[in-house]
Amino acid sequence: MNSSSQQPDGRLDQALATILAARKYRCIHPGLARDVAAAELAKGRTLKESVKAAKSQLHQSAAAYIRRNLNYDDALHELRTTVTAAKCGPGSDPSVDPSVRILLRRLMAAHASTHERLPILDTYYPQLFQRLPPVRSVLDIACGLHPLARPWMPLSPDVKYFAFDIFADQIDFLNGFLDAMGYAGAAAQRNALDDKGTLPADIAFLLKTLPCLEQIESGSGERLLHRIDAPILIVSFPNQTLAGRKQGMAQHYAANFLSQIKKAGWQADSLTYPSELIYIVQKR
Repeated sequence: MNSSSQQPDGRLDQALATILAARKYRCIHPGLARDVAAAELAKGRTLKESVKAAKSQLHQSAAAYIRRNLNYDDALHELRTTVTAAKCGPGSDPSVDPSVRILLRRLMAAHASTHERLPILDTYYPQLFQRLPPVRSVLDIACGLHPLARPWMPLSPDVKYFAFDIFADQIDFLNGFLDAMGYAGAAAQRNALDDKGTLPADIAFLLKTLPCLEQIESGSGERLLHRIDAPILIVSFPNQTLAGRKQGMAQHYAANFLSQIKKAGWQADSLTYPSELIYIVQKR
């Protein structure tokens, strides 16, 4: 997105400051908020109208997926305490400790995407990873709380896991999680709409993300697919709205996605679950 360059700095700075002053958006990536605000100002709206429209756009594409606000400091303290107890227990492996997994399930319930995946958590990753070659590094784009599912993935602790999202407080929490669990990798605040390359990885998760990007900027999802430096993409689409309505969503999104895959000369296999349709894309 490059709308910000077309806007007088004064109005755009005012709009950005107002958006970031809102509790819901104070930790959001400022570059994304600025670009969304600039796009609304470019439509000839007043400052007040532009701020309202920008907040609505940021809600629909990002904030709406947060089902329950977490106190990340409290959550990380509880996680560290539980993991420490697990390491002192008979198994000493927090990834398989029942108390750790119960806590992680509770935390994942705070985000709509991971909440929908909880009923199939024990089968989802074994079925997915058995279709993949050996994995030594993972990229998780627009990750939400998906990295908390890392213990369910059949990966050794030294497999590098890199995660990106737009909320700074969430990213700090995820870094604390990776550290507490002893996993290699890191999380970072990043806007997926930035026209930049990615870290190289064996696979890249892009779960229920492309429709959100397309809401903000048409064509951005396809560009991102080409920028990701990974030979295998795990891309999924939701089977229902956040309100639970099934409107042929996955099929609608998939039709456009598959045309992009065909144009790029890539190959795709699929898996279907109640909450989402998954494509395993071989880029090369």
